[in-house]
Amino acid sequence: MFLLQTPWAIDSLNLADGVIRQALGTRVKNGPELIVLPHGDGSERDAPHEQAIVDALAQLATGHAVYVGASAYVTVDGEDSPRTVGFIVGPDGSILSRTPKIMPDLVEGYTDTSADTFRPASFQVADTPLGQIGILCGEDILAPHVVRTMLVSGAEIILNPSRERTDALLDSRTVARVARAYENLAYVAVASPHSVTIDGTSVALPPVTALYPPQGKAVSVVGAESYVRVDVDIEALRRKRSGPALNFPTIVRMNLYAPGYKVEASTPRPSPQTRKDWLFEGARKAEALPKPPVGKEVSAYSAMVAQHVVHQSHKPEQLVECRQPNLDDAFDLVRNYGARAANLKLVVFPEFFLTGPVSPLGQKLGHIADKIGVTFPGPEMDQIAAFAQEIGAYVSGGVFEHDPDWPDRFFNTAFIYDPSGNLIHRYRKIHCGDAMGFLPDTTPGSVFDQYVDKYGYEHLFPIVDTPIGCLATTICFDNNFPETYRAMARRGAEIILHPTSEPHGSHRAGWDAARRMRAFENVAYVLSAGHGGEYFLPDRPVPSSRGRGYSKIINFDGSVQAEADTAGQVPLSGMIDLRALRQARADLQANIALWDDAVVYAHEYAETPRGLPNNLWPDDPLGNPYLGGVEIKKVIASYAKEGIFVAPKGD
Repeated sequence: MFLLQTPWAIDSLNLADGVIRQALGTRVKNGPELIVLPHGDGSERDAPHEQAIVDALAQLATGHAVYVGASAYVTVDGEDSPRTVGFIVGPDGSILSRTPKIMPDLVEGYTDTSADTFRPASFQVADTPLGQIGILCGEDILAPHVVRTMLVSGAEIILNPSRERTDALLDSRTVARVARAYENLAYVAVASPHSVTIDGTSVALPPVTALYPPQGKAVSVVGAESYVRVDVDIEALRRKRSGPALNFPTIVRMNLYAPGYKVEASTPRPSPQTRKDWLFEGARKAEALPKPPVGKEVSAYSAMVAQHVVHQSHKPEQLVECRQPNLDDAFDLVRNYGARAANLKLVVFPEFFLTGPVSPLGQKLGHIADKIGVTFPGPEMDQIAAFAQEIGAYVSGGVFEHDPDWPDRFFNTAFIYDPSGNLIHRYRKIHCGDAMGFLPDTTPGSVFDQYVDKYGYEHLFPIVDTPIGCLATTICFDNNFPETYRAMARRGAEIILHPTSEPHGSHRAGWDAARRMRAFENVAYVLSAGHGGEYFLPDRPVPSSRGRGYSKIINFDGSVQAEADTAGQVPLSGMIDLRALRQARADLQANIALWDDAVVYAHEYAETPRGLPNNLWPDDPLGNPYLGGVEIKKVIASYAKEGIFVAPKGD
């Protein structure tokens, strides 16, 4: 595959033609080839008719016997304004995929174009010898639900012809491509021009053309190179997709989100068609965002992520015995350093900070659910409430919870206590390692109908308005599923607390990219508190290397404000500025979530099968229906039958 940075237009096609010729001359292997061009040169005011663009791309494809992907501004019969459309053309000149753009032109400051922002998406994926290829234009790759919809349309390689410009958010938009590849197990191929000519003036653009694999290092252009050659190992991707480990496209419970999207989706309608109307519509959407509570608000304050080293529980009796020493260590971590943080208003402890993950105990743990989980109220949680009063701050963390209303079950739960010691928030983890059979905690999706009947659908995504902002929580594995974070933000969440317990490994880069994207794509602070180590092995006096720190405070623009770049106990402090966050949410170029309308993708989330089904564990709480990743394997087989996944050769 060759990704071009060379600008192209109908009247300068010979330049792209020559670059392609030179690029193909560097090959040493024969076989089908894919050429990805950037978004076409010029402005929407110069948009040619769609057929003229198709003819030009077909000329390149047939002239070199290659597949060609590109996007351009075009005029379309029957439409009053131009739009951006992406195309994939085969070596015979046939159109294999035509994909209109969904998001508005945020990077360009909005343009006089229309888009499919408020219409159900339907993606054509090209089945080629190189793999199943889809195309998303420009900012569409930033919209997580749009990419998920492309994924379940069958895409293995997602082309992203773009026109990037340098601004304060360029780095986050670049990291977005890393995250989309990682969380969808797909290649993302970005082609952006090294310059653009509009109204006779040529302007240099940043070098962002690159191929992002689902895991591993990106291959990027350097400077103003005309192209970069990249290799795609489609069989390796298919082998990865054929197993249950970290197979996010199959683990995601798409049906769990479907009832919310059905309610939230607007009625299909045309988009704005002029820059003026886009800006007007954007301002209207910004004005309609959830408003903060009226009262004694603290707009700027310190927050602490308390990176803790936990003593692991290995035997049933230790599940209770270990809680108090772990709790004392956690409190001391804050007491010893919290006084140095001026105006400290928020503290976040890790997931499992009372017991560790308890996984070595076995795979069927319902019979000791009351030992694994704490209760609200209960001895430990009452101490945390008193601690919140002591330090005069909101205190959050993650614990195993035993709820007597759910006999023989335990939940992975995040909590928030206010400075008066009141429990104001509880969230039960939606996506967990339980899906792979690692941990038999109960997630709401496993008992979905019972859970929603008991509490209501909104209970899945709780938020709480406070004087320090609208708070929400997610837990550990949730990080890899943008749907949960968007549900919180859509309900008003401004600061998302993320107690986590992440084993160190080769997935670190993708996990961290996803974490940054949860902040950027929702314009929300993310405070991620992890372990600095675990006393994991019995009778070993030193902590294991499973937990290596990397706790983070992520700004609402996706940048890293603070990071614990080492193992051990770390009191990581940072600043929360609510006024700056709210200004960013009103910024029509910063807040991509303004244009997130469930009408685009609600139909795909409601389809069956789509990811892990709900209600897989309504009975027999003493069992474990997920052992060995059996339910994920069923989804993989279903995806293969439907054509969403392709089986690797030899299977």
